[in-house]
Amino acid sequence: MNKKIATLAFATLMGATGQHAFADAPSFNYVQFDYVVSGDSEISGSGAPSESFDLQQGFGLQGGFEIGDYVMVMGRHISLNYEDDVGFGVAENATLNDLTFIGVGAHFPVAEMLDLYGAVGFSRPTLLNAAGEGYGLEVGARANFEMVTASLWYNMGDTDAKESFGSETLDIDPELLGLDVAISFAPDAPELVLGYVDATHEAKVGSDNIDVDYDHFSIGVRKSF
Repeated sequence: MNKKIATLAFATLMGATGQHAFADAPSFNYVQFDYVVSGDSEISGSGAPSESFDLQQGFGLQGGFEIGDYVMVMGRHISLNYEDDVGFGVAENATLNDLTFIGVGAHFPVAEMLDLYGAVGFSRPTLLNAAGEGYGLEVGARANFEMVTASLWYNMGDTDAKESFGSETLDIDPELLGLDVAISFAPDAPELVLGYVDATHEAKVGSDNIDVDYDHFSIGVRKSF
């Protein structure tokens, strides 16, 4: 994962919290739909040349529901399709790097308009049509200003695929860093969301490693309750 992007995303969110703005605490009751507008992916493996694919289309779904003052349930799903320009025979016929995460956690206010949160739960990444199942973890920060809610989040998982390759099993470990900026144009109206995700799916079969490094930009709509 690009450490410079992670540092920039963190600085953007933390720098914004230093602004003098008065707003309510960020909400964790919401639903959101994202359309992925651009991105690419690169597959590399042990002893094999890397191959790059351009994003053809994609979407994301996410949401949260608060239970009491601090406890919440949350989930996200990312589905991405790619264009196989080089005739590699993979991207157009396979689910390359989708992800589903559903977790239970809590959020904690650390300032008037800034909350930190964490959740653990079920993670289901996909790599070339092989779906892993295991546990996932997401941590993040969400800051609310007068018209803007900024969210910085990190999601990781440790999963095993049901498919076997001879005597070996497939381990898939997803890792994602995301930044969402939601803009409100009117009270109680849906928000416009601009997002960026930098991610990787790391997989291992025996002594062989396969990495799918990808990123994408998205535009979406969020409704908070």
